[in-house]
Amino acid sequence: MSAKESETLFKLVRDQYGDRLTPEELEEVKKGVERIMETAKALREVKLENWDEPFSIFKPFSKGE
Repeated sequence: MSAKESETLFKLVRDQYGDRLTPEELEEVKKGVERIMETAKALREVKLENWDEPFSIFKPFSKGE
């Protein structure tokens, strides 16, 4: 996603909750939105095929645990 899309999402949050947040809090929200957008972009770049199964970790139960 682009910086423009990130800014649009931030504006939605600011319009909805801006009257309840300080300028410092709004800046933190903006940084959070940007991090979420970066993470979403990274997830979209992972190519999966229809037959790819979810990753699972097998950890057998041990009585000592």
